[in-house]
Amino acid sequence: MGRLKFLAFTLVYSLLNRIDLRYVSPFKVLSSLVEQGRVVSLRGMGCRIGKSSFVRSRSFITTPSMISIGKNSKVGPYAELWSYGGIEIGDDVEIGSRLVVHTDEHRIDDPGLPLTKQGSVHAKVIVGDDVYIGSSVTILSGVTIGNRVIVAAGSVVIKDLESGYLYAGVPATKKRKIN
Repeated sequence: MGRLKFLAFTLVYSLLNRIDLRYVSPFKVLSSLVEQGRVVSLRGMGCRIGKSSFVRSRSFITTPSMISIGKNSKVGPYAELWSYGGIEIGDDVEIGSRLVVHTDEHRIDDPGLPLTKQGSVHAKVIVGDDVYIGSSVTILSGVTIGNRVIVAAGSVVIKDLESGYLYAGVPATKKRKIN
């Protein structure tokens, strides 16, 4: 893709990302068009987004080309997707506001170097199908969240989550099976 085309999509996304008319009744149609414009812009920057999926306003995305979102999935407003290692979100996923996903971790294995000079390691985050992630959840690098999982609001996910369960807490732990 040409650099100019990428910059144009980036500019359009930046402008549309600031608009949120979801809660103003007369503007629901316009709000839908703005959301569709955000999706088109993200696709233009290399993000793979399935049918009927969208990313709400005020979201921050580092590398759109490293993100894949399945069909019928929604990323809530104010999400931070630090996607250096890649983020894969499945089908029928609902994500609340203020999600933070980090796909990189700072290295700390060389005692001879200052911590800030040791670089980082990237690892993909994978979210399965039929997942609900509450507001203000943080997901750290290398985590895989299975299918049909609920992650409660405010949780911090530091390890893989098995399919079919509700998880909550800091760090997120298994609470109960989902029927």
